[in-house]
Amino acid sequence: MSGAEVHHLTHVLRLSVGDDVVVFDGQGHEWLGRIASAARSSITIDLQDERRAVAEPPVHLTLGVAVLKGTQLDEVVRDATMLGASRIVPFVSAHVAISERAWKNRSTDRWSRVASASASQCGRAVVPEIVDVSPFDALLSARGFELVVMCVEPASGAARSVTTLPRAERALLLVGPEGGWAPDELERARAAGAVFISLGPRILRAEAAPAVALVALWTHWGWI
Repeated sequence: MSGAEVHHLTHVLRLSVGDDVVVFDGQGHEWLGRIASAARSSITIDLQDERRAVAEPPVHLTLGVAVLKGTQLDEVVRDATMLGASRIVPFVSAHVAISERAWKNRSTDRWSRVASASASQCGRAVVPEIVDVSPFDALLSARGFELVVMCVEPASGAARSVTTLPRAERALLLVGPEGGWAPDELERARAAGAVFISLGPRILRAEAAPAVALVALWTHWGWI
């Protein structure tokens, strides 16, 4: 173990040789371990027994979220990891607030590190897959989802309550940008079979909406 994880263990958690730790592989497996040696830049951990990880949510859920300004998407990835998203796909739609040059330079490496750190912090043994930034229509036309759920603003009309949604094995949750959805995007989504849902009477910040939607879905479907 090296890098940021070493700093977190030795300087934040203040662990040292002989202390017990939990190790996970990001694929759903956990082990009890013990720190065998610790240097400035690396730590060696002896694995002891494998243990049962906390169960994943009942639905394999892909979160499709519009690219946001600054580090706001870091917050979305952190919270979505904590709240059980299996896969995260940033996308570009008509009203995203950053330039094409800016979003083309976004790297999934940073978001993957954020997801890994969030999984470690919350005790999740699975790190969600972070996919390269995609066009909205490419995500909308992706196959393999039994249910596509699209969060829309309260004033858009024709939105259902989360409590009316059936539980599927694989679902896609779509959350738009700061500027909202373009009318033709709503029409294309409706034609593709997306179900529109409202998250309440208030307009939520773009970086907060994914977490609110995930909590609402798991509360309805069950967390495990």
